[in-house]
Amino acid sequence: MARRGIWFDGHGDYMSSGTGVGGKFLEYHIEEPIGQGGMGVVYLAQNLRLRRRVALKLMAPELAGDERYRARFERESQLAMSLEHPNVVPIHDAGEAEGHLYLAMRCVDGSDLGALLRREGALTAGRALAIVSQVANALDAAHERGLVHRDVKPSNVLLDGNEHVYLADFGLTRRLTDQAALRGDLLSLGTPAYLAPEQIDGGQVDGRADVYSLGCLLYECLTGEPPFPTGSRLAVAWAHLEQEPPRVTERNPALRSAIDAVIGKAMAKRPEDRYQTCSELVGAATAALGLRRRATRHRRLLVAAAVAAATLTAIAVALFGRGQSPAADVAIRANTLVRIDPAKNRIDDVIDVGYKPNDTAVAEDSVWAYNVGDNTVTEIDPQTDQVRHTTPLSTLPADVTLGNGPLLAADAGGAWVVSYSLDRAEDLLTRIYSGGRGRRDYTFGLGLNAVVTADHAVWVLGRQGPRGFVLRIDPRSGRVLARRRLPEWMSGPEGQGLAVGGGFVWVTNASAATVYRLDFRTGEAAHAKFGSFITRPAFGFGRLWLCSWDGEHGLMVRVNPRTLKDELARDALPAEQGHFAVGYGSLWRHDLPSGTLMRFHPRTGDPAGLIPILKKPEQGTPALNLTSIVAGAGGVWLTISQA
Repeated sequence: MARRGIWFDGHGDYMSSGTGVGGKFLEYHIEEPIGQGGMGVVYLAQNLRLRRRVALKLMAPELAGDERYRARFERESQLAMSLEHPNVVPIHDAGEAEGHLYLAMRCVDGSDLGALLRREGALTAGRALAIVSQVANALDAAHERGLVHRDVKPSNVLLDGNEHVYLADFGLTRRLTDQAALRGDLLSLGTPAYLAPEQIDGGQVDGRADVYSLGCLLYECLTGEPPFPTGSRLAVAWAHLEQEPPRVTERNPALRSAIDAVIGKAMAKRPEDRYQTCSELVGAATAALGLRRRATRHRRLLVAAAVAAATLTAIAVALFGRGQSPAADVAIRANTLVRIDPAKNRIDDVIDVGYKPNDTAVAEDSVWAYNVGDNTVTEIDPQTDQVRHTTPLSTLPADVTLGNGPLLAADAGGAWVVSYSLDRAEDLLTRIYSGGRGRRDYTFGLGLNAVVTADHAVWVLGRQGPRGFVLRIDPRSGRVLARRRLPEWMSGPEGQGLAVGGGFVWVTNASAATVYRLDFRTGEAAHAKFGSFITRPAFGFGRLWLCSWDGEHGLMVRVNPRTLKDELARDALPAEQGHFAVGYGSLWRHDLPSGTLMRFHPRTGDPAGLIPILKKPEQGTPALNLTSIVAGAGGVWLTISQA
């Protein structure tokens, strides 16, 4: 059926004239439709330039002619692209072309929660909480940035093969300060089965509307159907406005009755009567369902392992079994990058890089290793695990002290590395372009400690005499966009680390065991101390993560970004040396003394797996070290260097 230059294929899909399944849209080769909603169609497509698959969403053609909608689409797609979180589907590109508004997103290989519930019905309490808690992590991170999703529903909760959650379709996201009423426009608001009352009647909307929707989602996971499952759209909307939430135990009597009060509070009609964050809802539901874990024997064993790291491998076998050992045909050796399959908790491949790799970084389609022994940077293709290119540097490595860094960062265009130039007698920030397209050096008159990419910018930590600075740099030009000075007690010879997340810049002083939180926009700052030594920080799941040492034990520290307090009960780790990485619904940490990779649950801090990487060296053979870790691009990656 022709319609304004658009034709519909056998699936009723919107497509431009001259294109179709097997056709081309911009730089995307369209392979097949994979989803359809009220505002558009999603196709599986191949980005011909970057050679990667994406989910390409083409909006209904009439929307491109609606000036109000186009302005909203442009604004909200930019907001969605700014949100970086392991439980949010990344948006690679957005715009208008060939009569369509479009979004190009990461293609998640798996299904969605709606399909899972239709196939299996009600989920077990533990499985339901494991899924909903990841959605909560994504929503809380969005709320911290001043964003609200507005359309939380099962079809927007994508699950990969390991049931790692990606929250999709932030197309209805708004800034919390943007309160343009959409009264009566239920299609624009979202799906009535999960809408908060204030969304339906055009009231003030903030993150607590997502708390309400998450309560509906949890209810459906536990019962197999939404809270108000029957009737027209208007009838369902009226039920959300006027009816009390149904009791969960009426539809699933096997659950503890305490869950009824939790869902009741989550779905309270007035936002002020609900949980104020999604994590509060998940915590209350976990306790109500009797899933909160108490200290167990395996934790006491881990405490003992802090004193005797040499016994860790034997304890790991007892705790986690032998199914996580390396593949038999994989040889662990020096000067390599090890790829871990997060779905199987085992070594997937070992890739030769340069001499003594000490740092690694990942972007969407590249993994990078900084080899301090021969001062090179290696780019690896994560699709093939083959080395794309190795770029030599005409400099010396920067300070590789534990707690300093990261010294390497990556984005879509390439990598960034900090090092020292003998010729110039100063530190450099070097841009290495992907695919061996050369490099470019930048100088800022500072001694450099760390580099991070976040929020479409490059962030550099450096010092000039007793003064420390954080710089925000334009990745295209290398120009300094803004700088903030640090207090003198935060700079100096001690190792310094850098992270960006939760709306703040985070600087750590390793020897002083101090975390410094900086609001880069206003300059407001606060700090806190944890133990007597800390490693460099990582940000994920809405929290700052550190390894700390209290003089006797290694500690896992989870810092609340608002209060700067440790939220965990200072669970002991097997040793004090190592860094955290965030990805695939888990927290990952490499332990230097024992040569192991540990996996933790981000909400409880409990161990979720342990993978022995290095064996005790035989006499006459060189010892090996795990030197860095990063998660992304389909794996967890560790560098192995000769000691």
